[in-house]
Amino acid sequence: MSGLRKPPRTADTSTVSRPRRAGSLLSRPFEAPLEREFQVARNASRSRWFVPTALLGLVFFDFYVLLDLVLAPQVLELSLWLRLGLVTPLTLAGLGLRRWWIAARPGSRIDVPLVAGAASLVVGTLAVLQRSAPEALGGAYFAGALVVVVFFGTLLRNDVRGAAGVLVTMVAAFGCGQWYVGSDPVAIQTTALLAVAVSGLFGLVLAGTLEESERARFLAERRERRLAAEREELIAALARAAVRDELTGLLNRRGLLEHVAAHPRSAGRGGVLLVDVDHFKELNDRFGHLEGDRCLTLVADALASACRPTDVVARFGGEEFVVVLDGAVGDDPEEVDVHVAAERVRTAVRERRLPHPRGGVVTVSVGAARGDWAAALAAADEAVYAAKTAGRDTVVVVPAAPSAAAAS
Repeated sequence: MSGLRKPPRTADTSTVSRPRRAGSLLSRPFEAPLEREFQVARNASRSRWFVPTALLGLVFFDFYVLLDLVLAPQVLELSLWLRLGLVTPLTLAGLGLRRWWIAARPGSRIDVPLVAGAASLVVGTLAVLQRSAPEALGGAYFAGALVVVVFFGTLLRNDVRGAAGVLVTMVAAFGCGQWYVGSDPVAIQTTALLAVAVSGLFGLVLAGTLEESERARFLAERRERRLAAEREELIAALARAAVRDELTGLLNRRGLLEHVAAHPRSAGRGGVLLVDVDHFKELNDRFGHLEGDRCLTLVADALASACRPTDVVARFGGEEFVVVLDGAVGDDPEEVDVHVAAERVRTAVRERRLPHPRGGVVTVSVGAARGDWAAALAAADEAVYAAKTAGRDTVVVVPAAPSAAAAS
């Protein structure tokens, strides 16, 4: 295999936009077709953990109603309504929408608006509850806002642009919430806003690193799949070449023997035709090897067209061809009329009217025999010799000797 040429590199791996060096905050997207393929792969990978993580976060969010009960019992009813009556059903509806949307559009980036909307809803819920009991819930809900930023950043941990958009949305929602609550001085509100923003920026750095790694892994896996596919194609091509005649495209001797070994019932109940091109050496010497190759190709085409789809035509070597007549259509080998099949083959070659240096057209001599493959081949070989002795361009049919298995 050392002489085989390496397949050319495809453009999709040599011209695509590569991600920037590891550690950069923003990962450069690929070109459009490859970027869509990456988004499909990322959605498939993310779907394995996105929904369980979101449901776990929802459980913890609803569980925090106990904190409202301890710190501010007066907001318990409002907290139950907001958590269980508003946020929970909307979140579940969003997850259902996500599943349907990605099934219809595998490369969609619907996670970004869904996460941004859910984050704004949660931050708004916290602001409403904080305003209802600012003194009791102020510190707790500032800490809660930090948790929200980290959690929703985790849901988009491998999408730095999406995480950046969600962070901007959450910071804006938190700022509006602080203005809505209005219980703290401006300096404290500004400090809280900066703290939320900075915690989100650390998440962006992590998201950028993870996306760099994921894009690099995607390219490596894609390249490995392509190389594996090329190896499989090469192995298949070599396997086909091993059993196919390069000139005519028919089975070669090895391919024919493998076929007979794989289909002994079919080959053993039909017949064998051995076809020899008459005076081929003279044609080859007079017109040249290229014309001789052309002659063999046209003869092979004539044989294939004259045989049934279930028959097998092979180039046995040089100017000799073998036709294995399928006998699996019935129980009696006599059902296969090898004489008719042989005459059909002989006539098909003659009707191609290939010029011969002796004058006239190219013809073939055909030896035919019925029965077991090995015995029929030997008998057909004797028959084709008899056909040549009888003047060529003729058919001789002889009975095949019984095989060793049949005799026993």
